[in-house]
Amino acid sequence: MRLPSLDRRRFLQSSLAIAALGATGPTLQAEPSPEPASPTGGSWEENETIQRPREIALDILKPTPAQLEHGLELHKASLVFDSYGFAPRAAVDGDAIRTAVEAGASPDEVEDMREDMSKTRWATDPTERAEFQQAFEASGVTCIFQNAGQEGQDPLRLLKRLAWFTYATDLMRDYIPKAATPDEIEQAKQQGRRCLYFTGNGVPLRQRWDSIEDELSYVRIFFQLGIRMMHMTYQRRNMLGDGCGEASDAGLSDFGRAAVKELNRQGVIVDVAHSGWKTSADAAKASDR
Repeated sequence: MRLPSLDRRRFLQSSLAIAALGATGPTLQAEPSPEPASPTGGSWEENETIQRPREIALDILKPTPAQLEHGLELHKASLVFDSYGFAPRAAVDGDAIRTAVEAGASPDEVEDMREDMSKTRWATDPTERAEFQQAFEASGVTCIFQNAGQEGQDPLRLLKRLAWFTYATDLMRDYIPKAATPDEIEQAKQQGRRCLYFTGNGVPLRQRWDSIEDELSYVRIFFQLGIRMMHMTYQRRNMLGDGCGEASDAGLSDFGRAAVKELNRQGVIVDVAHSGWKTSADAAKASDR
């Protein structure tokens, strides 16, 4: 599949027509892109949920037609990598959740259902798949550094979200596979495809504290599972350092420095999002990659 390109003549015609009607801003028109194979049919240009915010943004920014054309062409020609975010979420199946609640499901079970559905139904439900593909087509993004972990260091906790995104990308490998190397991201761009590159919310720790090497042994396992970036901390203090929510901001611990070295060794990016200022600076100084 390819990214939709801008047809300047159609754009100018639509802009002039809207101006004549007293509209508040231009509406972008694009050449039709291949429609997702789904019972809903249609393309992102026909999706009001996508088009309305687009019109609002254009009304705020007020680009000239030349500026808009130049920007969209630049966007189209570039390998656009969302450095940290989420792929479009799917809607949950409210009836299934209600049935589970009525059957006595616990709050944790309901939360797992909600999380699972929002992260996998774009691969299992035809309607959600069509919406997902339309949103991705409209964005023009090649790859997202997908948050595929949950806050904390417990390997079992971290595996949950990773499993959901692995499952979804396995089912959608022809459209949006999981990328394992930077080369695969570049190949996706060349082929007009998309991909996800996984990141986790924490360094997985066994929490047995027998030795530093044993404690950090799961870094390689999660790298092999596809994780390419890991948080040092998440808001609060942990064994690696202080998060941004700690008033003390004491920085990176000795164990945290050992973790940085192991992340470097395995090829995992040291992520200081949610870390304190000193923890972030210490991690940058400790990292040699």
